[in-house]
Amino acid sequence: MIYGAQAQDAAKPAAGTGGTAVPPAAAPAAVTAAPAPPAPQAPAAKDPALPEVKIIQEKPKPAPVQEAAPKPKPKPAPVVEVEEPAPKPKKKAAAKTSAPKPKPVQQAAPAPEPAAPVEAAPEPALVNATGTYNPALDLDGVDLPPGTTITTAGPVDGYRAISAMSSTKTATPLERIPQSIQVVPQDVIKDQTSLSVDETVHNVSNVQSFNDLNIGNTDMAGSKIRGLKAEQWLDGLVVNYNTGNRDAFANVERIEVLKGPAAILYGGGSGAPAGGAINVISKLPTDKAGGAFGITFGSNSYARPYFDINQPVSADGSVLFRVTGEYTAADSFVDVLEQDRYSFNPTLTLTNKTDTTLTIQARTSRFEQQAYPGLPAVGTVAGNFRIDPHLYAGDPTIPRSYSKVEGVTVTLDHKLDDVWSFNVKGRWSQSGFDQISQGPYTAAPDGFLGPNNWQLIDVDMFQEQREFTINPNVQAKFSAGPTKNVMLVGADYSRSTDSGFMNTNFFGYGMGLLPEWNPLNPVFTTPYIDPRLSPLFFPMFDFDTVYKTKGVYGQMQTTIFDSVHLLGGLRYANIDVEYLEKAYFDPATFTLISKTFAVDESKLLPRAGIVVDLAKGFSVYASYSEGMRWAGFNQARDVKPEFSEQREAGVKFNINHQLSGTVAVFDIDRSNIPVIASGFVAGLTDQRAKGFETDIVYQPNRNWQILANYGYTDAEITSGASSGNALAEVPKHSGRVWVNYAFDPDVLKGWSAGAGVYAASSQFVDSANVYKTDSYFTVDAKIGYENEKFAASFNVKNLTGEEYFVPYAWFGGQVAPGADRAFYGTLVYKY
Repeated sequence: MIYGAQAQDAAKPAAGTGGTAVPPAAAPAAVTAAPAPPAPQAPAAKDPALPEVKIIQEKPKPAPVQEAAPKPKPKPAPVVEVEEPAPKPKKKAAAKTSAPKPKPVQQAAPAPEPAAPVEAAPEPALVNATGTYNPALDLDGVDLPPGTTITTAGPVDGYRAISAMSSTKTATPLERIPQSIQVVPQDVIKDQTSLSVDETVHNVSNVQSFNDLNIGNTDMAGSKIRGLKAEQWLDGLVVNYNTGNRDAFANVERIEVLKGPAAILYGGGSGAPAGGAINVISKLPTDKAGGAFGITFGSNSYARPYFDINQPVSADGSVLFRVTGEYTAADSFVDVLEQDRYSFNPTLTLTNKTDTTLTIQARTSRFEQQAYPGLPAVGTVAGNFRIDPHLYAGDPTIPRSYSKVEGVTVTLDHKLDDVWSFNVKGRWSQSGFDQISQGPYTAAPDGFLGPNNWQLIDVDMFQEQREFTINPNVQAKFSAGPTKNVMLVGADYSRSTDSGFMNTNFFGYGMGLLPEWNPLNPVFTTPYIDPRLSPLFFPMFDFDTVYKTKGVYGQMQTTIFDSVHLLGGLRYANIDVEYLEKAYFDPATFTLISKTFAVDESKLLPRAGIVVDLAKGFSVYASYSEGMRWAGFNQARDVKPEFSEQREAGVKFNINHQLSGTVAVFDIDRSNIPVIASGFVAGLTDQRAKGFETDIVYQPNRNWQILANYGYTDAEITSGASSGNALAEVPKHSGRVWVNYAFDPDVLKGWSAGAGVYAASSQFVDSANVYKTDSYFTVDAKIGYENEKFAASFNVKNLTGEEYFVPYAWFGGQVAPGADRAFYGTLVYKY
């Protein structure tokens, strides 16, 4: 739904079912719309199911009288006042009588106006704007700029999101959150033709993403935020190992990036990561029928057909259904690699439209590809010779690996009265992966085998998980004197079982004669051998684990005199782990035995913050938060959880809805981190990351959209054997600029062009700081066309053909090449 000025004043026409469009409309009474000058151009496509409406100005009152616009069929459209034209006299009807009928008879038509008892509507218009009761839209007194699109995840103004749920679990404007929360909306994802989540989060400062070449778990294919480990979540719930097609975009509404520890509200899985979370928000059904069918195709035989179908099931809009899906088949710029992946996501919503919504989301997803082991540091970023960056350093006939997930998420939202509401969200899922790989075990050549030869290691890592998570909470919104308050009280419980093994063609911790290859003449004569069939077989681990996290929390958000915004919270968190290792190597007897490990740790975790509005559109903030996470999984089985704390301060601004952003400084401490060597805990260490960053969106008019960010991170090890060394995989400097220009309708209606650059400084490959990559930058560009029914775009990635490497976490000391120049086209049909 587009609020504010006429729909033509939006940055681009509404597409698909991402939001409901209301032609020349102003914001409903629940929000304040900025006035917009009249535009001479023809308006964008109108929704035939919704009438044109205009706000009738009223004196402010607690519950404004509103009248629903007349429609052919009842729909839960936003409640607004309708200005109807006066009825015209019917001359033919008058001619049939000898005496003219009195004029009052003509006034019968508008009589129903005062009869509509809309005054008793229990909800603000915005919270029901998509045809359901949606807490993500429960925003009171928020100033929405002209052209704002209302999505199921919250209002969005082009490249700028107005609010987010990730940080507080309440619908809160970003300007009132004492923390840097960044959102990548749908328009950015579409304009850049994003192919992976890692690529998308380059639009956020200080997020160090890697690449999508690896099929393994998040330990090998994760991201870092502010230099520390982060995780990818789905709809506010932890996704262990992030299996399946983690880069499926057909069901993505937007991506919210939460920086720093957030244990006060999120403690599922193994706890809250110190770096933060990348929260992928799914699309939900709306009461407007529509959809899209599209395909993206391009370099390396890339083909990705997808669909998005939104359809109300019942005539009264109480049953809504949406289904999305996609399939991807592609080769790679790296030799040998071929992938097939799919994702299918049906969603059913039951709602009474005013105060209750039940949503059931299902998903099934799978990803198949040969596991990629990376390339050794020597021969790529070090040494006196160079390996072909496209080389697959292993058996080219190696079997494919796979990663899969199936799950169901159920969410119930209910508003009890004007003060109290509650939410319950639960998820059950089962997932797994089987990673079969062969590659160089060390970063440098093995001197015993020769100056240009490496040991290769065969690995089969298999794991299966089952997870159940539930998170109920109760919310109260009330005023007291000069304060407006939102209180949240909740609990969460997560139970996961994890079983698996890792077998290697490996002996004596890397010693022995293993397969070898020569980078100057890479001929692979030794095929991959199932480690269990090898005489050099060694089980790295074989385990059954049950880990449970639980907690209760309370949070209070208070606004004083509409200018000081306080946030405080406290969580009691518990992590309980039982780990049965069935292939534990006993160094005393040099035999494999079964051994049980257990960890049970509890802690009170606080959070506090303040935002002070110094002037209209300008505020300062400061915050403090803590986190706790079990860092064990396979190697550090009996180590106590790691702890983290973050101090952050900054400035937030929003100047006339044109220039908005955040400037922040931060300091994060992370302690009790296990150091793994040859599969065993070699000690504990502490880390620290500090720096500053800025994220800016500039949209001066309907033509220009500019997104820019820059981050500086100084991350180092502060205790242990490598104390004083920089953390691996963290550039000190990184940033991105993206510019999009939409041509005027009277010049090139529907056309747009864009370009951007991403840059990162050098990074250490390992914690010993022996090897380091070079700095690099990549340039992307696009041209696009869109109208009411069709959209097309052409994108070039890495336009200049920059050759570079990034660190790659396999066994340590590996790197991966950056993608070559690539071309992609996208065609979309909308209805």
